[in-house]
Amino acid sequence: KTYVRNCIQPKNGGKACEGDASKTENCGEQECPVTWKQCDNPATVVRDVYIPWNPDSETITVTTDSVAGSEERVYVWFYDKDGDRAGAVGINFSTQIQYYMGYCTYSWTPFPVTLPTETQKTWTFTYNYTDKRVVYYCNGVQVLNVVVSDSTCFGSFWRKYYLERKPTQIMFNDKFSSTEDTASDSYCISSNTGAI
Repeated sequence: KTYVRNCIQPKNGGKACEGDASKTENCGEQECPVTWKQCDNPATVVRDVYIPWNPDSETITVTTDSVAGSEERVYVWFYDKDGDRAGAVGINFSTQIQYYMGYCTYSWTPFPVTLPTETQKTWTFTYNYTDKRVVYYCNGVQVLNVVVSDSTCFGSFWRKYYLERKPTQIMFNDKFSSTEDTASDSYCISSNTGAI
C-alpha cells in the first residue's frame, strides 16, 4: 500500500513539510493460519471410506455449494484406530443452516453467529483432542467454538466418544447408521500450524 501526502506551502510563518511525500509498504505477506487457507489440492469426497486424520495436528476442510433450504447435509464422522465412533461434525442446510456435533448436541442447532452469505462455502473443522475443543470456520470466519463438556453436551454419551476414544480417521457418512453426507463436494486434510 502507498501513502501519499500533499504538502501545502506554509503560510504566516508556518514550517515546511519534512520527510518523504509518499511511503510504500508491503502488506498481506504474512502466512495465513491454515484454517483460513484454501486447500492446495482438494480431493473429491468419497463416502464410506476411512481417511487418516490426526486431530492434534491436522484440520479438515470441506467445500460445498449447498444452499439453505436444500436439506443437504455434511457429515464427517470421527473413528478411533479400531473403527469405533469417536465423535462427529455436521452441517444441515435446512431453512436456517445448523450444526451438529455427534454425541454432544441433541439435535441440529442454529449457529450462534451469522454465517457468510456466499453460496460456495469452505468449512474448516479443528478438534483439539487434549482440550476437547471443536471449532468450525465458514469461509475463514470462526462460527462456532465449543469445549465438549457436561455443560455443553446433553447427557453423558459425549464422555464415551470424546474422552475414551481418540480419533485417528474420518469418514463421510456413518458406517453404523443411515446418516448420509449429501453436501460435501471436496475436502482436504491440512496441517493446523497456526490454527486455534
